[in-house]
Amino acid sequence: MKNFKLYITFVVALLMGACTGDFEEINIDPNSPSEATSGNLFPSIIFGPANAHLNVQLNLTNQIMQYKVYRNENRLDAYDFAAGSNDFNSFWSATYKAMNDNNLSIAYAEANGLDAYIGAGKILNAFYLASLTELWIDVPFSEAARGLDNVQPAYDKQENIYPQVLQLLEEANQILASDTQGFVLGGDILYGGEILNWRKMANSLRLRYLLRLSNQGSINAGSQINAIVSDPTTFPIIENNSEAAIYDFSGLAPNTSDFSLLTALGGLSPSVRFVNSLDGVDPNDDSDDDPRLAFFADKPIDPTATDGPYLGVMSGTTREVAQGTGGNAELFASQFTTKFQENQGLLDWVIISYPEVQFILAEAAMQGSISTPTAQESYEKGIAGNLDYWGISMPSDFLSRGDVAWDGSMDRLIEQKWIAMFMNNTIEMWGTHKRTGLPNLVPGPLATTVTNGVIPTRVFYPSLEQSVNSTNYSAASSNIGGDNITAKHWYQN
Repeated sequence: MKNFKLYITFVVALLMGACTGDFEEINIDPNSPSEATSGNLFPSIIFGPANAHLNVQLNLTNQIMQYKVYRNENRLDAYDFAAGSNDFNSFWSATYKAMNDNNLSIAYAEANGLDAYIGAGKILNAFYLASLTELWIDVPFSEAARGLDNVQPAYDKQENIYPQVLQLLEEANQILASDTQGFVLGGDILYGGEILNWRKMANSLRLRYLLRLSNQGSINAGSQINAIVSDPTTFPIIENNSEAAIYDFSGLAPNTSDFSLLTALGGLSPSVRFVNSLDGVDPNDDSDDDPRLAFFADKPIDPTATDGPYLGVMSGTTREVAQGTGGNAELFASQFTTKFQENQGLLDWVIISYPEVQFILAEAAMQGSISTPTAQESYEKGIAGNLDYWGISMPSDFLSRGDVAWDGSMDRLIEQKWIAMFMNNTIEMWGTHKRTGLPNLVPGPLATTVTNGVIPTRVFYPSLEQSVNSTNYSAASSNIGGDNITAKHWYQN
């Protein structure tokens, strides 16, 4: 999956396009005109939001979805979202900056007949827009990402946003299908110029968002999903890990994730739920563990406990209780391994993975939207694909184990999807939970106090919006029932 040539392309393009963030400040010499092209804009459009998106996952949705607990700093895990304002604000600004640059790139490409950049640009705008609405519900789009031309954009309602997302993806697939030039100006640090993979990304993302909207009859999601899956020539989708839309962090500066640069992971433990889900039927018998448990987590380091079971930490509790897990948390609680720090190229930014596509197909089959492949076939491919992604050998009996074997239930399907999305794309897993109520998550005592037992659905709008764009912020906040973290999304029942 690692590609050194792509990394070199990225570094060169980043150096060439380092000034692409603030085009309104570029001094243009009329005697020596310069122009930002799609080629030197494209690397920053792809790479720019990567760490901001990963940091929201690592610091927020990994905790909301009860994968992990920061024992020494567990405020987000207890739904104190004010503590995450820096991460949320960075996500907002980095994503809109990328969309602004992307709009400039698309405009350049349209003026110069460069269809590859138009199609790929529409895909990225669709993904970024969907990510924004997933965190905030109503967000600016139709008047947004115009730089200083409009610093007070109106907010679009989510019910109008998702149809635009789907339209952008459909248009992108059509444009790229007829493209004959490719990325002639370079800059494609995601797929290295492979047009077909961009089409597969577009259609796979479209499946994701159609499934998300499957509770909304006006979208007619089932028939659209069927149309995509039944016509792979017109609508190719991701079919293996090598085709997945994954930005590859090489581990060499500046192409590194913020998480991989952390020098200490003290206080970071798997949650009780994470351990219980992967620790097999018998917690005292390692032979029936999901192999991903040992891949991600260590056993407690106390010598007397190394032969015992893994021990998770309760989500949404006080710092004192979290630190006191097992008597002395540093000794008796499991901790996540440091493999992502030891190998700084191991953690990548997953936009959409092959396993996620398989779990989407499995659920579509359960809903009756498609007849082939079967739900079980896709379910098992999703599990196998995730193990393969991490380079983990799948035990020969794994798919027949009592806690893994296909039983035809949504609970089993979403549980395995939840496991596969860890360190993958937990923002999207959050969306799955909001839509289905699965997997079953029980808020901790502090979290219960904050939201009365409701799992959060969104984050607060950035404070800068409240001051700079107050009129539109107030209208958007009013539309969703107030700027609170439990407002319902349009796609929720």
